[in-house]
Formats: sequence, structure tokens, C-alpha cells
Amino acid sequence: MGCAARAVHRLRPFALAAALLGLLAGCGDATPSSNAGKPRRVLDSTVQVEDTLEVSGTADQRLLGFLQARYGDNARLDAPWQDQWDDTEVEALRPVTRSVCARDTRDTDGQVQTLLAVCQTLDDAASVEPGRLDLYVLRDGPSVGTTEAPLLVIAQRLQGQYGHRGAPGTVQVEPLGPHRHAFRITHGQIQRGVTLASRTYVAVHANRLREVAVLREHIDNSAARPCGDAGKGCDDTPFNVDFSIAVGTADAVDGYWPLTVRSRGQDCAGPAHSYDLVAFEAGARRYAVPAELQRAGCAE
Repeated sequence: MGCAARAVHRLRPFALAAALLGLLAGCGDATPSSNAGKPRRVLDSTVQVEDTLEVSGTADQRLLGFLQARYGDNARLDAPWQDQWDDTEVEALRPVTRSVCARDTRDTDGQVQTLLAVCQTLDDAASVEPGRLDLYVLRDGPSVGTTEAPLLVIAQRLQGQYGHRGAPGTVQVEPLGPHRHAFRITHGQIQRGVTLASRTYVAVHANRLREVAVLREHIDNSAARPCGDAGKGCDDTPFNVDFSIAVGTADAVDGYWPLTVRSRGQDCAGPAHSYDLVAFEAGARRYAVPAELQRAGCAE
């Protein structure tokens, strides 16, 4: 609970109003008084989110209108653009490069939808910082009379964190079932000398975007330091494993085909050679990915 809520719990009713006034003064905005008159920073990239946009023209012109409504007049459909991002964690404006990094049109249950991904790369990122990813599902709304159909935002997932060195990785649109379409995000990172490459699927389901699977594509510890005199608990046994992932074409569960994953390479205990069939769990609304396919070290 907040500061005010904790104190009020101990007060008698007749003191409630007076106590709240005093507590609000102490627990409110912590901005120094010297900044009290400063206007809040508002960037083109933080324009109000709208679910329905009145845009006109060709399909490309309508998408460009959507991007410029979201990210400002510098936004482009077919080229990167420079922008600034208000990083609230460090309270600073930071230079970023944005671009449309995936775009596809799919027929879902008789409705034509556009899946659009906007990648944000931090230009001044540290090596451990992820990039950001905005994902959208759009479609034309019903037209009234002679007016042009509005563009509807059916689903969105904003500021997803993936990758490292400020870049979110690569994105493409891939079917996970007859009418289940997903953003396939390939992203990497390094953890204590272990190089990881991962694949994340963010799928469109019931007009929502959600992560339905995260799996490894590669792991190795070639960049790890030798144990030397590190002592007990340190293990520098080399491993280098690739995981090939394929989407099935039959036996769908809740509309999602199973995934097949094969591992090959050198594991800590010897050659790696395994096969996994990963099915979708309707109750959990995601694939039942075993820990073995999400590991960052030796196989158990």
C-alpha cells in the first residue's frame, strides 16, 4: 500500500480528513519545487493512443498515416527514422532509431488483418540494454456511406524488451496454425560468457497479442572465462548446441500446430541429439515448452 494508505489504517474516523491533507503533501509528487513550473516533456512518439484512426489513400498511405499518428511526422513506412525516447528509468531523452521491421497481411477468420512491427534501437545503449518492440494488428473498419473505412487497432503490444546492445533483434510474421498468425522474434544476449539466441512467438489470439512460446535457438559458452582458481561451483565444461525449430501442419490444439525441436552439437556430457514435440496448452494459452529448451547451461 502507499504511504497515505498505511497511515490512514491507524487513524480514527474523525481525524481522517485532516490526516489525508497532511499525508498528501508528504507523499505526493517528489519533484523539487524548482521544477514545479516546468511543463511535462511530451514527444511526438508519445501521442495519445487511438483505437480508431481516420486515414485515407492507398494501403501504404493509410499505414503511413497510422505511423505518423503514433510516432510523429518523421515516421516512415519504408525507411528508418531518428527520434527521441523519454526513458523514465533514467529520466532523460535518449536518441533512438525506429523502423518498420515486419509487415504482413493475413486472412484470419475471413477478416484481412495487417500485422505490423516497429523496432526501436537505442543509439547510445550499453551492451546489456535490450531494444524495444511495438507490435500491432490492424484492419479496416466498416465504412459509412461514401466515407472511407477507418483503420482499426485490433490489438497491440508496446515496448516489448528483446535483444541486447539496444537492438531488439529481427522480426517476421509466421503462421502457427490455420488461422493463428504470430510475430516471430529472434533475439540474442550474453549472460556471464554464455551466448544465447532465442526465438519468441507473439501470437494474435482473441484480438489480443500474447507471448505463446519462448525457445532457445542456440547456446554456447565459448566466451566464458576458464575457472582457473575460481573454486567449488565453477564449471567451464564447453558446450555448443543448436536447436532447430519447425512448425507442424497438422494436429492443431485450439488452432495451434505443434512445434518440433531438434538439438545438435556438443553438450557438457557429450554429443547433443534430442527431439521434442511441443504442443499448445489451451488452458495456459501458450506452448508447454520444457525447461530443457529454455536453458542457459548444461543439460540436466
